Amino acid sequence: MRIVKRILLGLLIIITLLGLGVFIWLKSKVANHNAEQVLAGLKGQVEVVWDNYGIPHIYADSEEDAYFALGYVHAQERLFQMEALRRLADGRLSEVFGDMTLESDKFFRSLALRKYAEKTVSEYPQNAPYINAANAYIKGLNAFIEKGDTPVEFQLLGIPKTPFTNIDCHIIQGYMGFSFADAFRADPLLTFVQQSLGEEYLKDLVTGWAKNAEKIPVNKAIVTTNPTISYEKKAVQSTEQVLMALGNKVLEIQKNAPFPTFHGSNSWVISGKKTKSKGVIFSNDTHIAYSQPSVFFEANLVYPNQNFYGNFIAGIPMAVLGHNQYAGWGLTMFENDDVDFYREKVNPQNTNQVWFKDHWEDLSLRKETIKVKGKPDVAVTYRSSRHGVLINEFDKKFAQEKSPIALWWVLTQFPDQSLKVFYDLAHAKDVTDASAAASMIHFPGLNIMYGDIKGNIAWWASAKLPKRPAHVRPFTILDGASGKDEIEGWLDFSQNPHAVNPSSGFVYSANNQPEDMGTGLVAGYYVAPDRATRIRELLDTPKNDWTTHDVQKMITDTKNVIAPRVLKSIADIVNESGHKELLSWDGSHTLEAIEPTIYYRFLYRFYEATFKDELGEEGFKAFLNSQTLKRSLPNFIVNDQSKWWDNTNTKAIETRRSILKSALLLAYQDLSKQFGNNISDWQWKKVHTIEHLHPVGRQKPMNKIFNVGPFPVNAGKEVINNLDFPLDSTGLYKVSYGPALRRILDFSKPYEAISVNPTGQSGYFMSKHYQDQAKMFVKGTFRRELNRKADVEQVKTGTQLLKPE
Repeated sequence: MRIVKRILLGLLIIITLLGLGVFIWLKSKVANHNAEQVLAGLKGQVEVVWDNYGIPHIYADSEEDAYFALGYVHAQERLFQMEALRRLADGRLSEVFGDMTLESDKFFRSLALRKYAEKTVSEYPQNAPYINAANAYIKGLNAFIEKGDTPVEFQLLGIPKTPFTNIDCHIIQGYMGFSFADAFRADPLLTFVQQSLGEEYLKDLVTGWAKNAEKIPVNKAIVTTNPTISYEKKAVQSTEQVLMALGNKVLEIQKNAPFPTFHGSNSWVISGKKTKSKGVIFSNDTHIAYSQPSVFFEANLVYPNQNFYGNFIAGIPMAVLGHNQYAGWGLTMFENDDVDFYREKVNPQNTNQVWFKDHWEDLSLRKETIKVKGKPDVAVTYRSSRHGVLINEFDKKFAQEKSPIALWWVLTQFPDQSLKVFYDLAHAKDVTDASAAASMIHFPGLNIMYGDIKGNIAWWASAKLPKRPAHVRPFTILDGASGKDEIEGWLDFSQNPHAVNPSSGFVYSANNQPEDMGTGLVAGYYVAPDRATRIRELLDTPKNDWTTHDVQKMITDTKNVIAPRVLKSIADIVNESGHKELLSWDGSHTLEAIEPTIYYRFLYRFYEATFKDELGEEGFKAFLNSQTLKRSLPNFIVNDQSKWWDNTNTKAIETRRSILKSALLLAYQDLSKQFGNNISDWQWKKVHTIEHLHPVGRQKPMNKIFNVGPFPVNAGKEVINNLDFPLDSTGLYKVSYGPALRRILDFSKPYEAISVNPTGQSGYFMSKHYQDQAKMFVKGTFRRELNRKADVEQVKTGTQLLKPE
């Protein structure tokens, strides 16, 4: 017995020592913020002071040295994120993750982002300051790859460390412009509704083309009268259904990507005429799908004539948000329609030709080889027409379609000037500088929100906007064969929606559709007006003493002003159901609230009973969380005459009233099964949670190590504090995207900006800065953005010296 105890004790000691050894090894990989490094490529010594939230403050004697140091410390904290992002955008994830990411790689290879990036780099101007800064960033990044410690994820996944190039930066920028997932979902869906169900169904849906459904004209272009082309209705329906399935697949790829994409955002800028300090107050929260590490890396760059505080994306040299000592800017997605789908007519005698106007044109062929870990290489051939790549190859069911679909998008129509755009914004001193920078953006469409110390406020909807023929409705699949649906030109930037120092005293953007500026409404996939309505409701008042504290409360506001109106519009049905508690709801999504739990359960049941029979499984999935459905809801729910109400799978004729009563009843039954019959137990915090998933943490038990959360969280869908979620049958609302940061700046005190990150600065799970802001973010509190050295010195946690050889 004594021997057994000694053996067990010995084993326990060995396991303890091994565990301690692993812990010490893992801890040794935390970045040393007090180190000195001698690095080739620097011209002078750079001092990097780290504050108490792991934010680097870089002090250099030249711009190039500042950007070299930025590249070095960015890679030091986020190298795995950089690597995962460039592999995702370049279609090379399968080299590391095996065939589980093959569909993602096939999709992103089809976009030819590398080819576009190579062309961009080949046209670089010589010795332009922004190119020199970008080159310095890449040199600093590669200096860390050469001399720095290897991240744990590289060792777990067997990833080789290889240098970055400027091409990689532009591939990543191309991915960040990948904002057309809604087009994959909406265009096939609305084409299906138009062609297979008819105008009576289409007119009840609000699209990004018109303010209300009644003004949507029917697109006759799809059913062409060209005698050389004919599409049978059955074939069109089949194509659209498969394309909707493909769109759902693209959304799934996007959802499971190791790096998120932009979804929306809020921003408003208040003139000094309406603030207590008399300075401009600026607010921005960018909405991006959640992952871990967090999207943005903050850094303060100080060198002669520049003190810049910015938010950087992994692998991209220029900050996409930020402010200097004179001015600052933020972003929201414009949501303009920068993607069109064209149906091509294939030559039955030669499948590598398609018809255009009066002749057959050869398709261009591009062969790609995708390396797959543990499996043979996969060869893929992509075919492209004049309109773009044929997307049929993404799906075996779709590959044999006789009328393939080509993807046209604005990105490839113009050179990428994003490096210059954001470099110029970082150096802007006034509204003229900022406007010139905003005018160069062609893709993706961005709302540039601006403020400065001189009291100017501005908003520019920045994008190259195509002129489409009058008959074209870009929310449907267009005719690629006749030549009648081709782009006719481009609007001048001066014709884009914008406002500079408006009489209202504020500008705002919440991805809502801009007003007609005289050239017609801009087609797009705009979000429901809920957030924009609430923002305007709060700002468009006589109040003229706004403070940053007021804006903190506003940016974390949880009230949806549209949802209560929807419920009140069906008050007679709600009253009849005996559940009057819903009618007293003011739209707030607090942790203890029960109304949002009931409301979203009701919405799902109502949508399911109303739309699923006509749209089918894939169509309903595409429609359920679309902006089309969200925008259509207030008008649709009171429309007794809509044909959607009748269930086509039953002999009975269902009515609006019967559907809504049944949906309410089922919602309460669902919640009783989920939480019991005591309604007070149906609290929002039990169903609405946030978790930040690391690519490695998607597999148990690694989730306990690499993921951050889950946390119960207030707010919800289409409120200012937009912690959104996919609506589905589960009754659980796991946040999928929301603010990737919150930042507020009073330009009367530009050194006292405040911000918060959803998790933390570091990309390494053993660092204290991996998740040190997560609870602050959930609670809606803030920390300072420090850009005065005296303030930084008071909270510094380390000083890193980078010295030239």
